[in-house]
Amino acid sequence: MLDLAVVNGTLYDGSGGAPAAMDVGVKDGRVVAVVPPGALPEAARTVDATDRIVTPGFVDPHTHMDAQLWWEPSGAPSVLHGVTSVVMGSCGFGVAPIRPGTEEYVLRSLESVEEIPYDATRVGVPMTWASWPDFFEQVGRLPLGVNVAGFVPHSALRAAVMDADRRHEPADPAERQAMVAALHDALSAGAIGMSSSRGPNHTDAAGDPVPSRAATTDELAELVAVCQGRIWQINLRAKADSTDAGIAAALAELEDYLGWTRDGGCRLTWTPLVATPGDTRAWRRLLDYSTEHAAEMSPQVSAQAISAAIRFDGASQAALIDGWAIPFAGYGSLDDDARRTRLADPAFREALRASPENCARSTGPCFSRWRVASSPTTPDAVGLTLRELGDGAGRHPVDALLDLALADDLATVVDAPLSNVDDDAVRALVTSPTTVFGIGDAGAHVTSISNYSYPTHVLSVLARDRDWLSITDAVHRLTAQPAEVFGLVGRGTVAEGAPGDLCVIDLDRLSVGPAELVADLPGGARRLHRAATGYDAVVVNGALTVQHDQLTDERSGELLRA
Repeated sequence: MLDLAVVNGTLYDGSGGAPAAMDVGVKDGRVVAVVPPGALPEAARTVDATDRIVTPGFVDPHTHMDAQLWWEPSGAPSVLHGVTSVVMGSCGFGVAPIRPGTEEYVLRSLESVEEIPYDATRVGVPMTWASWPDFFEQVGRLPLGVNVAGFVPHSALRAAVMDADRRHEPADPAERQAMVAALHDALSAGAIGMSSSRGPNHTDAAGDPVPSRAATTDELAELVAVCQGRIWQINLRAKADSTDAGIAAALAELEDYLGWTRDGGCRLTWTPLVATPGDTRAWRRLLDYSTEHAAEMSPQVSAQAISAAIRFDGASQAALIDGWAIPFAGYGSLDDDARRTRLADPAFREALRASPENCARSTGPCFSRWRVASSPTTPDAVGLTLRELGDGAGRHPVDALLDLALADDLATVVDAPLSNVDDDAVRALVTSPTTVFGIGDAGAHVTSISNYSYPTHVLSVLARDRDWLSITDAVHRLTAQPAEVFGLVGRGTVAEGAPGDLCVIDLDRLSVGPAELVADLPGGARRLHRAATGYDAVVVNGALTVQHDQLTDERSGELLRA
């Protein structure tokens, strides 16, 4: 008898082939039958997929779930968007390896770079390991709701090997040898590769460059060489710079990485390939270069605009907006009464209004693009641009927004897109066979970004609504393609012998849910949450982990070892 039968659905098997009416049978966590309707044997549990599509579980290759899994091992909210396999440890950041005495430094660095609150990690992450293999084994003992693969993070590796007063300096030969040995041990234990960052925006809690940015080219090349047969990932130094000098620097940087990748016999995935406002050249040049070398590198793109959530219940991304830093100075340290007083202050409002709208800059006020994402008191405002909100109230957008925030008792959330706002550029990036969907950053930026919802967006908006991709192509790009690029053998397809990772989706009903602020992290820390509608079932290794858009208590995720 089968454990699970999914019947009467239209199967998109992830391969990129044509869909077909097929029933799928699962036993002992694996697909054992893919047959025409009505041909399956009896099953202990049956999911009726009439008028539904059936797909492999989605693969998210760029997450920061290293901390989150300790308090939310289900993998929610990603699993609510059909994700059944994740890769953690991206961009050189993670919680292993670790040396005694550096725990706070590592966790505060995660807060500084990835916006994972230290108030949550200090009580929610046990830090009871030393090496990366120790950490990975302990992750595997959690009641996982998703399958988990991992990179060895370069900054954590440096912090574990080098003394605190040296981790921001070039490594000496003995330190490099120790890093190589630790990386080799982690790869032997199943790590899929190594990740790093040279991103100039990546600084630790003291404002210093993260340790990986101090690595010499020799150090980085030596670590890449250890990744033979695997994949490595890096966040570029010359990113999001559309000037001639910026384009030249990014291409030169990629040329170095390509050489190391070839010498090491591995594969490169780099981040981020995005189109900043006003950029018509840089993203195209980098995409063309990557296409020339597609056999060796895969840039990661965002299927959605990369947005910041402007909130008023704590430290606010509003402080990063041009001209708003001084008015918002110290806002995060105020109590709620003082915050309300400031939002109502005419001088404060005048200071914000004085900064003119400038949608040509990522950090410029852009009232015609920013949208209300959540308003507990005024649900009709959700989806409106701030320009529309202001016009409806007969007020300046700043005043209309702050009035709404006061009415919502500071719970308003505004979606402020920073990049990937040009549809022509985004369409080229997401439809290129060279790119992989990534940089959703699940587990990170918990109060400002919810791009972990991208699988739902890809299927419901880019494929169903806009027809930028066929459903067949969209499913392939979410499943078999990232599984192949990242070496997750067997994942991303529905075929006899494959793992029983499946989604049953009501495509007509599929959508990303509203943004909500919830205080459910360890220590009561808040996060921005977006669920989804349209997932009749999400199956992980045969377990029905999501049913009718809701988590169940079934957990059968496993470690994915290279």
